[in-house]
Amino acid sequence: MANREFASALKRLRLKYKLSQAAVAGVVGITQPEYSAFERLKRKLNLDDADNISKKLWGKSYDEFVSFASKEIDIEALPKTTQEIIEKASGKKITDTSNLLATELDRLISEGHFGSPTTSKLVHAEMNNKLANRKTSEITSLLGRSPRNKQIVSIGKYGSQKIYIHQNHAAQYEKMSNEELAALIAKQKNKDTDDKKNKGTEND
Repeated sequence: MANREFASALKRLRLKYKLSQAAVAGVVGITQPEYSAFERLKRKLNLDDADNISKKLWGKSYDEFVSFASKEIDIEALPKTTQEIIEKASGKKITDTSNLLATELDRLISEGHFGSPTTSKLVHAEMNNKLANRKTSEITSLLGRSPRNKQIVSIGKYGSQKIYIHQNHAAQYEKMSNEELAALIAKQKNKDTDDKKNKGTEND
């Protein structure tokens, strides 16, 4: 059975985001009295039901939930239905970063960022700060889809990362060995690190 700590975490998060029991019950697919009884431990909650509630409402399994509830939460990573009720309760619009990631990637392509060899990690570093928590694997996935995969091609690997280049510039790099390409990536990586340090010094 679900424990008191789980029920307490459910209530803590609900109150943190000023959500009504009726709103969260609607997301989970149960009635408000049922949810209230679970939260107050007035009704036994088996592990399957607990797992269902934590996954539908917060996107985490029962085993992960208590630890998750004690940390800083990225609202944009929560299930869409939960984002919607939080947005409604707070009266504030939650930024949708799913489209922002694609928009930022397309911006970098149009601005010529792929005119020299690069990786998803280097591309990520050039994006809007709102995307700092997004995974580089998401960028890799977007680059593998049409129409971007018609523009951007992979020409080698840097560790576990693919090395990308715009097809208009591919010819001058395709004949280079993977070691030579990796050296270019390492050089760009060091340059980006130095640029960040210099920018930090300027702001001091």
